[in-house]
Amino acid sequence: MKTKDLSEIQLHKYFDEHVRYEVQMLLNATGAILKQTPISQELQYMPIESYAIHLRNIITFLYPFSRRDTDVCANDFFIDKSSWLEVRPKISEILKTAKDRADKEVGHLTTSRLSGTPEKKKWNVKELTDELMPLLKLFCESSDKVKLTQSIEPLLKQYVRIKD
Repeated sequence: MKTKDLSEIQLHKYFDEHVRYEVQMLLNATGAILKQTPISQELQYMPIESYAIHLRNIITFLYPFSRRDTDVCANDFFIDKSSWLEVRPKISEILKTAKDRADKEVGHLTTSRLSGTPEKKKWNVKELTDELMPLLKLFCESSDKVKLTQSIEPLLKQYVRIKD
């Protein structure tokens, strides 16, 4: 089904299930990484790869770089689809770089993947999440509330607890 054909109820359900899931998984990975949750050696990259994939999905939701007919993006949750474009700030360099990195290092097999464990291969999870969460909050405060659910509010508050 094309995004333009989704009813308000369908968008509401989509948000509750899928957008909320992306935020929840990003915060779960953030918490695991920042708290340095013990993990077996064979799974050592799982939290950061999970983080990168969900970060990429949320960035693309807020700032669609190229859009297919079936992609659900932030502006779908506004009566006037241009409203989100007017309200949101320009994408920051840190988020653009992170999205590009996730595309290359996690989303695709490319020669752009970094080899070994150089310092620039580390992800600054705290800085990236700190950059992203106010954008999600802005989106939630600015969007057409009929298409959102209250289920996102506890997640936004959860991040405050992770930061502390």
